[in-house]
Amino acid sequence: MGVVSAAADAAVVLFSLTVAVAAPLIDAQSVLPRHLFPAPLVSLKRWYAREFGDYLVARPPGFLRGLVWLELAFLWPLALATLYGILARRRWAATTSLIAGVSTLTSMSAILGEIVGSKKATLKLLQMYVPFAVFAVIAILRGLCSSAPRGTAGSSLGPSARKKRA
Repeated sequence: MGVVSAAADAAVVLFSLTVAVAAPLIDAQSVLPRHLFPAPLVSLKRWYAREFGDYLVARPPGFLRGLVWLELAFLWPLALATLYGILARRRWAATTSLIAGVSTLTSMSAILGEIVGSKKATLKLLQMYVPFAVFAVIAILRGLCSSAPRGTAGSSLGPSARKKRA
């Protein structure tokens, strides 16, 4: 189980690192004024939209702008916390991983539903979005199947740190 757990941790770290970097630098361009971003980042986003045929990034519809706001306000800080939690081996990282996974899978369901439903899905475009759904499922499973020792409900202290009653 140690190898599977380490692989899940590595996948969630990669996913969280991607969100931590891409959310404020690339995704935020869909909702914030363009003059806030350096020209190379704006060019990178345009190149990506053109190269992968990502019509959602090229002309973000309202629902996608809403998902980007959710990502910036909720998922981005959660990704940073998850990164720290996993790398510092904190017990609560299972919880942040679970929450980040559920949030991402919900967003990916809407995005993939739009792409497939619009009949504009290309293999290249799906290859960009499907991995995020897979990472989300891994993050959810990591959160649910975490083998970290737990205290009793309502207590963040381990059994030895709790006061004994006479």
